[in-house]
Amino acid sequence: MNSVFIFLLFRRIPCQMVRSRNYVLGSLPALVGAMLTVCAGGCGDGDTVRVHLQAHTPPGPETRRLDIRAQVTGAQTGLRYKWLSVAGECDPQESDWPSTVFKFADGVKKDRVSLEVWCDNKRVGRGDLDVKLEREPAPSTTSQSQKEPLPAVQIAITNVPPYEPAGGPDTHADIGGRVSGEVTPDCKVIIYARAADLWFIQPTAYTSHAIRPDNTWTSWTHTGSSYSALVVRPGFDPVLRLDVLPQVGGYVLARTIVEGKRQ
Repeated sequence: MNSVFIFLLFRRIPCQMVRSRNYVLGSLPALVGAMLTVCAGGCGDGDTVRVHLQAHTPPGPETRRLDIRAQVTGAQTGLRYKWLSVAGECDPQESDWPSTVFKFADGVKKDRVSLEVWCDNKRVGRGDLDVKLEREPAPSTTSQSQKEPLPAVQIAITNVPPYEPAGGPDTHADIGGRVSGEVTPDCKVIIYARAADLWFIQPTAYTSHAIRPDNTWTSWTHTGSSYSALVVRPGFDPVLRLDVLPQVGGYVLARTIVEGKRQ
């Protein structure tokens, strides 16, 4: 196709230019170079995207987590991001957006987080970041709390979101309910929605919801097939994505699960 394009360009050169052999031969390299510059595009070969990783400590008592974000320079269209680490866990491990939440493995104080940038089936960039646990988390009191009798607490979801099994990040619905029993002011509500056979914390990572003085709570959520609400006390370590919800016990004082409202 390029040879045909060059031939057509020559056909359009005025006759007085064709008479000068030196002009035509001298112009050919520049012409071909311009064509290659215009036609170049797509994902390219090799690491053509530059990646710079940064770590930020999220607010809250949990010290074993880091928000990892990437500054990506170069072509941005059609990129996918794959997160890797030596011993810890990245959530998500693959996404359309250059950020993830990294959690140190138990007993590990140093790790390396890596980001591979892919376009179609080609890796077009990579970045690495050495991370260090700046301070140890407070000693866990789970064993002691599990030995203590649990307060009598109940939770109900009274505003049930719709039944939408596919869910997705672009969906939105209201959810709310009521807590009763021996509720203390430091208790919080954690919400999960079920989609694609997994439970996802709602509406954003590590979100907890206050219980109002009248014992009600409200929020919005991404939709799913089922919804769950937990009443937890300080020290509960929420997980972003679960196969199975935590049982009542320890830091979890109450739990309820409802199916989404069918139209």
